[in-house]
Order: sequence, then C-alpha cells, then structure tokens
Amino acid sequence: MTPATTLLVTVFAVAVVLAAFRRFARPTWNRIMAVVNRILDIEVGLPLPGRTPPAELYYRPYPRRLQLNVLALILGPIWYLLVGLWVHATILLTIAFLSGGLLAPIVWLYCGLKAQEDLLEFRVARHNVY
Repeated sequence: MTPATTLLVTVFAVAVVLAAFRRFARPTWNRIMAVVNRILDIEVGLPLPGRTPPAELYYRPYPRRLQLNVLALILGPIWYLLVGLWVHATILLTIAFLSGGLLAPIVWLYCGLKAQEDLLEFRVARHNVY
C-alpha cells in the first residue's frame, strides 16, 4: 500500500468514525461542541464603541465568529469545493501547494474554523445586488 493510499484510507476511517460518533452520541457531541464554540467565541482585544452590523446587508443577527466545522476541518479546501465555494478552495489550495505543504496545516485549520462564516457570507452576497 502506498503512503497516499494509506493517508486516504486513514482520512476516510476518521471521517466514518466521527460521523458514527456524531450520529449515535448526539447529546454528548452537542455538549462538547457547545463548549468548544463557547471557547472560540471569547472576544479578544478592546471592544469598539458604536460598532453595529449594517442592517441593510443582513437582517438577522450575525453568527458567532470561529465556529468549529469538523467536516471542513477534515476535508479542508475540498469541503469548499463540495459546497460551491470554488474561489475560496482555489485560493486555499494554491497557498498550500505554493508553500510546499508548509502552510497546509494552517489552511486546514482555517477551513475548520471559518467554513460556516465563509458559507454564510457567500449566501448573503449571492442574494444582494450592489
């Protein structure tokens, strides 16, 4: 078995285990993800006074920043391709390949943490006409 095949089988096995865990242990999974998202939701830096989201762009409250998306964390830029964000996927894959794989862990971490926010921004921008 080649190293690439071994890596592919390992990634698939981890995805299956995570999917099974998420399916059969949903209450535990929800508690764990709530703690992780609460930790990621801690604001860093000084709060800016008078900063409100533009009402004409998005009429619902903005989601929390940095939500962990496990599937995007596993698949990386491939997740972006699967949901239709091919420009993001191209940029992220280019960064990973041009750095010789040195920045690949950072790209995968970005995918896992910013996937929900990027998808929401894409959906909002798709329905807006400037």
